[in-house]
Amino acid sequence: MTASDYELLVSREDVVAYLDGRGMLPRLAESPDEVTVTEVTAGNMNRVFIARGPLGSIAVKQAPPWVQVVGPEWPIDPGRIASEARAYDMLARLVPETVPAVETLDPDRYILVMEDLSDLRVLRDVLVDQVADHLAGRPVATIDFVALGRAVGRFSAELSLATSTATLDAAAHAALIEQAANPELSALTDAVVLDEPYREHEHNHWLPELDTEVRAMYRDRRLLDAVARVRSTFENRAEALIHGDLHTGSLMIGARAGVQAAKVFDPEFSFVGPIGMDLGIFWANMVIASIAARTAGAVELAGERLSAVSESWAEFVDIVRRKAPAGSVDGLGIEAWLARIDADAWGFAGVESIRRVAGFSHSADLTTLPHELSVAAHAELLQRAIAWVIEQRDPITAAETRETA
Repeated sequence: MTASDYELLVSREDVVAYLDGRGMLPRLAESPDEVTVTEVTAGNMNRVFIARGPLGSIAVKQAPPWVQVVGPEWPIDPGRIASEARAYDMLARLVPETVPAVETLDPDRYILVMEDLSDLRVLRDVLVDQVADHLAGRPVATIDFVALGRAVGRFSAELSLATSTATLDAAAHAALIEQAANPELSALTDAVVLDEPYREHEHNHWLPELDTEVRAMYRDRRLLDAVARVRSTFENRAEALIHGDLHTGSLMIGARAGVQAAKVFDPEFSFVGPIGMDLGIFWANMVIASIAARTAGAVELAGERLSAVSESWAEFVDIVRRKAPAGSVDGLGIEAWLARIDADAWGFAGVESIRRVAGFSHSADLTTLPHELSVAAHAELLQRAIAWVIEQRDPITAAETRETA
């Protein structure tokens, strides 16, 4: 697929003409001249525009035939937008309060038209701003991290129960695996998370001060064997429908009707895979955020951020214990199933964190710190992440939460 195969949205005029042609402009305004368009692209994969008029607003998301943050030199099938739309359709039936409403999918132009979430903010941006404000001596915005953790735990638990063999029979589960197959983006995850960071590769980069530590990973047999186990879980553990990329850049938060709302978006990597992956990616990014805060001297804020990890797991466990049918899941009792998910989650937390130190895509939580703080934070994260992958557990986070509560 190349750019010449379909027209890309680039300008305000493109977006307005597209909505007009689809009969959606009257929802925004009586005249095209009244519509404003703002590009709010934030992720690595797609372009996103917000169209606003006197009568309302809407988000327009298009998948280019390449990784958006890189360009044509990294081509990828834009059909990923259909995978995202399919995931939203399933999620809207299972956990409607946690995902944006989808208006329509245009499979020919690879465009998804959906609810405007611009009254909310990307969680990672809020986390970065909190630390920046602390360092500058400004008031720090408040986030209810307990509620955030519970929202993510609820999202994962409800999705897991509804799409695993805890609820589905073998035939229905096999059909779901086929329906939600997402081979190209799964291959991308396999490459940039589970392969490239552990060897010399042109995509990788890291802070020069960590060169010795990063290169030592390439020779660490215990780590490489443990990563291979996580990779095998990723490739072979088809447990339930998962988001597939549930980091703090895939969550939006803000006040709605006086209550903190949390929305999960960008499920384009969604597939039937290991339940622990979503939890682990979220945990990794919240620990990263906590390390950033503590390194910057915001010790209390660091503890608050960690509470999202423990609360997400507590909520997940509570829902599974209350709602899972009696008997076994995947041949395991409920407690053994939960223990396996927990272990898997810390393994995935580890590989997610390592790629944020030594892979292609790093974390703004750490890269936006002053350099000397950034080096210290990256070094700590790498050390902890290696232990998570090897041991598939984390004895530190819970203790840190108690110490700073």
